[in-house]
Amino acid sequence: MIKTVLLFINLTLAIAQTPDERGYIIKVGDNLPEFVMDFPDGSQINSVDLLGNVTMLQFTASWCSVCREEMPHIEKEIWKIYKNIGINVIGIDRDEPAEIVEKFAKEIKVTYPIALDPRADIFALFADRNSGVTRNIIIDTDGKIKFLTRLFDPKEYLEMKRVIHGLLENQFLEEKQTLVAQKQILKELKHKRTTDQNISTKNIEQKLFLLERRLNLKGRRLSYAEKLL
Repeated sequence: MIKTVLLFINLTLAIAQTPDERGYIIKVGDNLPEFVMDFPDGSQINSVDLLGNVTMLQFTASWCSVCREEMPHIEKEIWKIYKNIGINVIGIDRDEPAEIVEKFAKEIKVTYPIALDPRADIFALFADRNSGVTRNIIIDTDGKIKFLTRLFDPKEYLEMKRVIHGLLENQFLEEKQTLVAQKQILKELKHKRTTDQNISTKNIEQKLFLLERRLNLKGRRLSYAEKLL
């Protein structure tokens, strides 16, 4: 009985690690694996820190011609459009030293951060280690994988942009709903407040006012971005 269970577990693990036709070992709906990214400037980001924001991971390398073709589009059409709306765009360079990565970013004129991936260990959490490098992983605010791309196909790239926009729009609507709820709580507090609570409610009111301004600006930016899709 124990041998049968162990055999079943081993088979399940083997199937889970079997690459699909594009080399991926993960799929849409999976959770983002946990890993740490090191950057050429010495900073670090844990994948857990990405939760709460829509994230795009872009696997790349300086020797990859398709990456060089795609990355200026990512810079112009995704990073510059959505970076003030709440997206993380992070390049992950396959097995190249920091000086090469920094030179690469300058050559193709991208400003989003690019992490280092010695031995392609991060890459291997998402795809077969020996498969091609040009890939984008789109992750929602809960850390769920929502979209996967391979190479630079214009149709798939456009679909990816729409997925990103939709995720950011959903996040915006949730933030608006939270603001409405907070304003209702504030309204109820005002009816019940004492002299000591008066200062406290004024502070809350000011914070909600600033939050509403930021959300209104985000809404306008999303409307502009939608026109570019």
